[in-house]
Amino acid sequence: MKKVITDLRTFQYFYPYTVAVVGAQVKDRANFMSCAWHTALSFDPPLFGILVAKKRRTYDFISEAKEFTVNFLVQEDLALSAQMGRVSGHDRDKVKEFQVELSPAVHIRTPVLDTAYAAFECRLRDIYSCGDHELFVGEVLAVQVREECFDRQGVLDPRQVKPLLYLGSDFYITVDPDTLEHKLP
Repeated sequence: MKKVITDLRTFQYFYPYTVAVVGAQVKDRANFMSCAWHTALSFDPPLFGILVAKKRRTYDFISEAKEFTVNFLVQEDLALSAQMGRVSGHDRDKVKEFQVELSPAVHIRTPVLDTAYAAFECRLRDIYSCGDHELFVGEVLAVQVREECFDRQGVLDPRQVKPLLYLGSDFYITVDPDTLEHKLP
């Protein structure tokens, strides 16, 4: 018999989930945060959603910049993900403090993380209130990828890259490339 949980202060039973570091730039300062709650929303137009609490500094940056980047990291970037997730941008400039390497975006002002195996450049399209978080819906204008990490169909190759996955409560994991299967019905 399964245990029934109704006290949902810890709501992480759907993990693991790919870690994304989202960011925005206002004037000459960029701010980034780790974001475990994100999802594709539409193919046409290409829409991607991220959920951010109003208390986060990145919330203020995205709201003002009207754009954001979504950067997907490899397991080797675990420390960067933890730093972006646990240090507040209200008090510190995380980019400078943690010496985060950035590259320019092509279609927006907000930079992307150099170490990301994939990064989305998004123009803010809508904001929806979702309880204690806001859903920022971005129209994906461009995707920057490390080509060697994907096959011709755009499928991530786990033999080339080990994506960083979040398990909740500050635990991380990655995929085992030996379990890769391509199964058709």
